[in-house]
Amino acid sequence: MNSEKLTNFLKKLYSQLRLFAAECLILALVLNLCIEAFSRKSVFLPFVYLVKSPLVFVYNTLLIGITLSFSFLFKRRKFTRFIISALWITVGITDFVLLQFRTTPFTAVDLLLLDSAFSIMGHYLSVIQIILIAAAIILVIVIGVILFRKAKKAVAGTSLVHSGVLCALFVFTGIFSTRLFVACGILERNFGNLAQSFHTNGLPYCFFCSIFDTGISKPVSYSKEEVDRIMSSLTSTPPPATVTPPPSSTNAPVPSVPPENTDEPVSYPNFVFLQLESFFDPTYIIGSEYSSDPVPNFRRLKEQCSSGFLVVPSVGAGTANTEFEILTGMNLDFFGPGEYPYKTILKKVPCESLAYNLSALGLSAHAIHNNDGTFYERHKVFSQLGFNTFTPIEYMGVFESTPLGWAKDKMLTKEILKALSSTEGQDFVYTISVQGHGAYPSTEILENPVISVRSLPEELSDSYYGLLYFVNQIYEMDLFLGELIEALENYEEEVVLVLYGDHLPSFPFTEELLENGSLFETEYVIWSNRAENSPLRIERDIEAYALSAYVLNRYDIHEGLFTKFHQTQAQSETYLTDMEILEYDVLYGPHESYDGELPFTATELQFGIDKIKIAKILPRNNSDAPFLYVSGDNFTPYSVAYVNDEKCATTYLNPHLLSVSGFDPAEVLTVCVAQIGKDSQPLSFTEPVTVLDTNK
Repeated sequence: MNSEKLTNFLKKLYSQLRLFAAECLILALVLNLCIEAFSRKSVFLPFVYLVKSPLVFVYNTLLIGITLSFSFLFKRRKFTRFIISALWITVGITDFVLLQFRTTPFTAVDLLLLDSAFSIMGHYLSVIQIILIAAAIILVIVIGVILFRKAKKAVAGTSLVHSGVLCALFVFTGIFSTRLFVACGILERNFGNLAQSFHTNGLPYCFFCSIFDTGISKPVSYSKEEVDRIMSSLTSTPPPATVTPPPSSTNAPVPSVPPENTDEPVSYPNFVFLQLESFFDPTYIIGSEYSSDPVPNFRRLKEQCSSGFLVVPSVGAGTANTEFEILTGMNLDFFGPGEYPYKTILKKVPCESLAYNLSALGLSAHAIHNNDGTFYERHKVFSQLGFNTFTPIEYMGVFESTPLGWAKDKMLTKEILKALSSTEGQDFVYTISVQGHGAYPSTEILENPVISVRSLPEELSDSYYGLLYFVNQIYEMDLFLGELIEALENYEEEVVLVLYGDHLPSFPFTEELLENGSLFETEYVIWSNRAENSPLRIERDIEAYALSAYVLNRYDIHEGLFTKFHQTQAQSETYLTDMEILEYDVLYGPHESYDGELPFTATELQFGIDKIKIAKILPRNNSDAPFLYVSGDNFTPYSVAYVNDEKCATTYLNPHLLSVSGFDPAEVLTVCVAQIGKDSQPLSFTEPVTVLDTNK
C-alpha cells in the first residue's frame, strides 16, 4: 500500500471514528445511565455513581459503545442499533424486576434458568404484569419491524473493511482497558457480594463477566505434582470428634484419639439433611418485636444441640448453590459470578458428593423436594450426584399450599419417614423445603396471622406485610420441625438430623440491620435421636462447603476426597488455593486426584420411593364422551394418562384411580401414566398396559 492509499484509508477510518462518536458513544452514555437507574432503583444514583467512580462509568459506557459499533457492519445501522439498545434496556429492566424479588442481580446464567422461571412466574408476577410484559415485547417487535422497513441503508461507498477495522480496534481497546483496570484494582476480578459488585463495577462489566467467566479457570499453580502434593497430605485421616470435650476455641480443629482396631462391622446412623427455604431467626433483625417467638422449636434445638452460623454463598435467592456446596464440599467462589453449577458443569459431569460417599459405605441415597422436580434441573443433576431416588412434589399426593401457592413443609415428615423405611439398611435422606419461598407480598393477605409484627426498624417499614407473611410461614416451618423431631425420636434406628437455612429471605436487609452483622449467614443444628451416642455439644461457625465433612468427622466417617480434605487441611495456609486446584481437577481437569479416571457413574434415578403402577383398565364406551378408569397404585394429582401415546385429559380421583377421556374408542388402547409438573415435562412413565377389548 503506497502512502496515498494509506492516507486515504486513514482519512476514511477517521471519518468512521467521528461517525461512531456521534452515533454510538452518545447513545451508549444514555443507555448506561438508563440501565444503572434500573439497577440502582433510582434516577439520581447513576449520577452519584458517575461522580464517585468516573473511570468505571466511562469504562462501562465504552463497553456498551463497543456493542453498538457492530452496527457499522450492517447496512441498516439504525435498525441494528435499535436491536442492540433494546437488548441493553431489557437487561436493565430484567435486573430491576428480579431485584424486586431477590437481592441477586441479573446475570447471564439466569438465561439458563428460563424454563424454571416460566414455571414459577405466577408466584412473582400478577396477570396484569405478565400481560404488560407481553405487550412490551410485542411493541418492541413491531417497532423493530417498522425500523427494518423504513431505516435507510448505509451511505454508498462505505467500506466494510473500514467498519471491520474500527470494530476490531474498539474490541481490542475494551480487552486492553479491562485487563489494565483489573490489574490496577479499578475493577474487581472476583466478586464476593454479587449485588455490591454490580454497584461497584457497573452492570455492563459484571454482566459481561457472567457471560465469559464461567466454570473454574485453570489455576496458575495447577500441575500433577501439585495435585500429588495435596493428595499426600490427606493420608493422615483425622480421628473422630466423639470422645473428647470441645476445645476452648470453638473455631479450632476438634482433636480426638484414633479408633481401636476391631473386627466388628462398622454401624453407621441414618443421616437426614434438611435444607430449609429462606429460614432464619427473625429476632436477629435489630429493632424488631413479635407477639410471640416465631421459632420456639428451632431455638430449643440450637440451645441444646451442636449449632452455629452457616456461611452460605448467596443471599435472597440461590437455593441450588447452597445445596451444591453442602453436597459436594466445593467452594462456589471459584466459579463464575452468579453461576449455578447445576445448570452448567453438573449437567455433563458426575461429581463426588455426600450421596456417593455415603453410598460407598452402604447407605442408600434419597432426595426429597416439595417443589417441581425439574426446577434447577434437579431431575438430571441428582443422577450426576449419585442419588438412588428423588421424590419431588409430583410424587407426593395431595398437599396444602401457602397463600402464595408454595407447598407447606409439614408434608415432608411423611416423605422423610417413607425414605428411611424404604430399605433394610441405613439411609441418607437429603430434603429441600419450599414453604418460606418468596416473593413476599406488599399488601395484607393473611386474615388471622398467628404471629404479629409489633415493631420493625424504619428501613424495613415498607416491607411490613411481606415480613408479616414471612414470619408466619417461618412459624409453621418451625412447627414442622417440632413434628419431625417427635417422629424421629420414636424411629427405631439411629438418625442424625442436620438442619439449616439455605439463605436469608429477599428483604432489603443490610449488615447493620442484623445482630450477627452478615447477609451471608444462616444457622445450622445437628440433632440425634440417640443422645447417648452423640458427640458433645459444640458451637461453631462454619462454611457451607465444610459442613458435611464436619458432621461426618463427628461420627468417625472420612469417606471421600473433599471430606478428607476439609477434615485434615482446614488449618493449612494453602487451604483455599489447594481447594481450587482440587475443584478444577475433578470437574474440568484430567482427574489427577483420581489417578486419571473419574470413579463416578451417573445413577439410574428412580422418581418416588413407591413406584407408580397400573393394575387394571376399566373402559367405558359412551358415544358422546368415551372415557375409562385407570386403576393402580400411588397416583397423584400430577398423574397424566397417555392413550396410544397421546396425552389425554386426566382427572385424579384418589391414589388408586384416574378418570381419562379424549381418545378414540375404536382403536386398541395402550395406556400408560406419566408424572408431569407445571412445565409439562414428563418425569417418568409406567409400563404400558394394552386393553384388547374396550367394550368389556
